[in-house]
Amino acid sequence: MLNITYHAAQRFVERVIQKATYTKNDIHLSKQYLSKVLQDVVVTSYSKNFALPGFENKFIIIQHENSVITIIPKD
Repeated sequence: MLNITYHAAQRFVERVIQKATYTKNDIHLSKQYLSKVLQDVVVTSYSKNFALPGFENKFIIIQHENSVITIIPKD
């Protein structure tokens, strides 16, 4: 199972949800959401980039050492 970092959850809220202001609860909820969405992802390498499920054409997940470290726009 992938660990979702605080940074990745924060970037999800900022970039995917597009909230300029948010609370710690928003970050907590985004960590829960990402954990649920990524629960079936099998880590096959030390470091990997892959599309955010449900947003394949827009966002990329950066994974390193079993942790999601950030989410970036696909552009």
